[in-house]
Amino acid sequence: MSGRVEVTVGQQTRELRAGDGYYFDSREPHRFRNTGTGTAEIVSAISPPSY
Repeated sequence: MSGRVEVTVGQQTRELRAGDGYYFDSREPHRFRNTGTGTAEIVSAISPPSY
């Protein structure tokens, strides 16, 4: 939604910016990291729940 967020899934890393999207198997090890200097906001949903 805003800012820059680095998404790492397994060994792959991508940087997302406002308007970008992502899709991955949430059972894989993953993390999100704010790479900007300000606030970053994302919307995330898991379907079906796998946690």
